[in-house]
Amino acid sequence: MKEIITVQVGGFSNYVGSHFWNFQDELLGLAGDGSEDPAFKDTGLDMDVLYRLGETSQGTATYTPRLLSIDSRGSLGAVRASGSLYEETSLSNASSVLSWGGTVAKYTSQPYEKNEFLQSLEEKEDRNQNISGSESSNNQNSSATQLNGIQNRKQQDRARIECLENGVEYWTDYSKVQFHPLSLYEIQGLWKDITPFDDYGSGRGIVTESSQAEELSNRLRFFAEECDHMQVYI
Repeated sequence: MKEIITVQVGGFSNYVGSHFWNFQDELLGLAGDGSEDPAFKDTGLDMDVLYRLGETSQGTATYTPRLLSIDSRGSLGAVRASGSLYEETSLSNASSVLSWGGTVAKYTSQPYEKNEFLQSLEEKEDRNQNISGSESSNNQNSSATQLNGIQNRKQQDRARIECLENGVEYWTDYSKVQFHPLSLYEIQGLWKDITPFDDYGSGRGIVTESSQAEELSNRLRFFAEECDHMQVYI
């Protein structure tokens, strides 16, 4: 197997990349579903070329894209740059810094709310985790309750379609994929819709700044060192 590291730079690349990774996620789901067409299990595709195995601090196995996505600050919407699979590293409490004796004021902006589509993904994951505990009670549901459930799901489906057709503001608004904490990088000093980042010249001047270039190199090195026979960056 020859591994591939995918690099996405800028808004256009990340919007296209989000569709690409959603498609890969669908293939993984179809291949793992015993009720689907057997053709999906015999595609000859080795998903380990694009994906990497990992493990959280709790010992939970993860399977995430071997990806480095680069964009401006504020471009991730409701998704944290550290992803959602691993615990977010907490910053040091300012009050514990002994060298500062003055008062500390903390300002926090309101987080971007997840749209109907992203909320439905979280709800589906919660249902899958709790499905074993609810199997015994399902047999007692009346037909009327089941009918109401079907109608509610149809309304939710319409709301999800509406938000995807008319309410997409960030490429993460329709992303189904879980990311490694080193995959999503927001460029310091570059803000969405404020600083130009839509051509090679403007991007090169920002990314080659010493501290950021080193951070990007370290992230690429992390993914590269996991590979046994890396064939290419794309």
